[in-house]
Amino acid sequence: MNTEPQTGSLHAAIRSLDRLFDALCSVFLVLANLCLGLMLFGTFVTIVLRLFEVSYYWIWPWTMQFFVWMSFIGFFVVYRLGKDIAVDFLVIRIGPAAMTATRYAVPILILIVMGVILREMPTIFESQVGVIDGVVTPWGELERYTLSVPLAVSCLLIFLNAILDIMKAVAGLPEPVPSHLTDPDT
Repeated sequence: MNTEPQTGSLHAAIRSLDRLFDALCSVFLVLANLCLGLMLFGTFVTIVLRLFEVSYYWIWPWTMQFFVWMSFIGFFVVYRLGKDIAVDFLVIRIGPAAMTATRYAVPILILIVMGVILREMPTIFESQVGVIDGVVTPWGELERYTLSVPLAVSCLLIFLNAILDIMKAVAGLPEPVPSHLTDPDT
């Protein structure tokens, strides 16, 4: 295995894109955790206010909005950090040829799936008309399409990250080691 830093324009571009995706992943991780925190805070406030027989009807819809946003924002984070489910025991047993084949096949499959989702995004946005009852802001209730905006952004980032994975394979850079093989706590 070559551990020396690679030189050349392709390797420089890959390193730059990797740093950019790492930074975006960090931002998305903070946003997903912020959504989780706001969701938990809203639930806590609802429970406490029940003790005083006070109810704010808009807390529950906002909690659901934050749950959807957290899930869709976290979609990119889970993919980027390799925390998704990978069934690779068979590929590992077959050997290096299977590892090489899946190194290209998996990102291509991801490009296809994310491409289909992204191609359908205009239809998804057009079909989400009207407001979400109870998701009140100072300028009115949020439109339904706001539920899918984080999904579109995450799918786009996963699509671009799959292209980066193919670039890494073409450049001969080592594949990232799955976290379950490097994490001593698992």
